Amino acid sequence: MMNLSEDTIRWLVSLFIAGCGAIYTWIATRDRDNTVRIEAVEKTLGKRIAVHGEQLARLEKDVEVLRVSLENIPTKDELAHLQGDLKEVRAVGNATREEIRTIRQSLSRIEDFLLHNGAR
Repeated sequence: MMNLSEDTIRWLVSLFIAGCGAIYTWIATRDRDNTVRIEAVEKTLGKRIAVHGEQLARLEKDVEVLRVSLENIPTKDELAHLQGDLKEVRAVGNATREEIRTIRQSLSRIEDFLLHNGAR
């Protein structure tokens, strides 16, 4: 067994304490560096998530507008019914035009009669 002097023991304890301090400082410094890096990454991700969140909100709004628009588009049956109504309106318009033409001709004949025979 080795006999160590009191000075040697003090020197070894001081060396051990200094070594422990150095190891602690190294670990704490690395931890602080990692914390700074993690905070930078969190900040960057936060900004990107905010941007994508805004884009997602706009897309959701656009999808809702499209959904409402699609709900209000007429069905095939409704379009066929409207086409039938349009044909009916067109037929009524043509018949009305023909009646107006006939009335105009009658008025023209009455006007001619009154102008030519009314002077007598």
